[in-house]
Amino acid sequence: MSEKLKIIFRILKSHFNLGAMMLMIVVVAMLVGCKKSSSDQPVTPGETLRFVWLADSRGDKLDNPVNTPVLNAIISQIATLSPKPSFVIFGGDMSYRGYIHPSYTFQAFKDLFTPITSQGIPLYTAVGNHELYYEHSDSGFILSNQQQFQQVFSENPANGPAGYEHLAYSFTSPGGSSFFATLDPYYLTHDSVPDGLGGNIEGPQMSWLRTQVAQTKATHKFLFIHTPYYYVSNDTAEPSTVSQSFTRLWAYLDSNKFDFYACGHSHLFARRTIDSSVQPNPQTIPPTPAWHNNVVQLLNGTCGAGGGGDSIDPAVKVAWNVHNDAKTYYFSVIDINGGNVTVKSYGGYTGSYSLIDSFTITR
Repeated sequence: MSEKLKIIFRILKSHFNLGAMMLMIVVVAMLVGCKKSSSDQPVTPGETLRFVWLADSRGDKLDNPVNTPVLNAIISQIATLSPKPSFVIFGGDMSYRGYIHPSYTFQAFKDLFTPITSQGIPLYTAVGNHELYYEHSDSGFILSNQQQFQQVFSENPANGPAGYEHLAYSFTSPGGSSFFATLDPYYLTHDSVPDGLGGNIEGPQMSWLRTQVAQTKATHKFLFIHTPYYYVSNDTAEPSTVSQSFTRLWAYLDSNKFDFYACGHSHLFARRTIDSSVQPNPQTIPPTPAWHNNVVQLLNGTCGAGGGGDSIDPAVKVAWNVHNDAKTYYFSVIDINGGNVTVKSYGGYTGSYSLIDSFTITR
């Protein structure tokens, strides 16, 4: 008998007869042994947690599907972090093609992370457009690629909308202080040719996200997705109909005080707090109210994907904290400590990496 039950037994013995006392003990034992549901779990206010965000490691041709030298260098940096991260999350475009004859490329990519996953650090993944291409095609998305992604990355949670298992998902930190959600902007029900590469966040994912957020008591909230909402380079913007879905998503993140929106796709690093001075992209009809809860867009769009050195307007480069030097690649280390979230981003090539950007969010 536990010390707690012994004390209860002594108190009851002095007040009740044996039959009533035994009944009371059974009831108390049941209550003591019950485990609270996840929604009832108290939030640990001083919880500390570290994780890593990176995206876009693809090579640029069939015989170079992953920029392995660069990605291996970054994995080596992550493997030596102290304290170690609780997880690593990758934001899509892992390989030049999801399928290259005679096999899919997902397992080979996953195996590269063995120096991290062998330490018990989970790898989570989001879908990018290149995951869905089939060998020589760069226009059509292939459903079998998506299905293979779901099979290989089965460690991703399966709590998304029906059909989105391991594609759209959420999880919460052990102490309940942080909520994490990943969305899929390219979800397929059949082979298709996309209307632009910006993607779309259709009804099922938004309904699911609202339900997940309504159930959490987390202080910090983070969203991971492949495509940016705000583009800072010459990437082709998505069609206006798709932009509207992302504007609705951002309005939801803003109203629910998400800490940041982590994305890739554009092959550079850029970071900006989206406050009332930044207009929705594009303007909606009727106009969307100004943003007011300072959600950060953290665009970390190459840990191996080509690019860099492109000309960007100097004012844009300053406003968006852009780093896009040639042959320079990036990853971000996020530390949660109570109400503070500190994001440190590092840049380099195949050798050591150095700090390029740092900021703190306080909730």
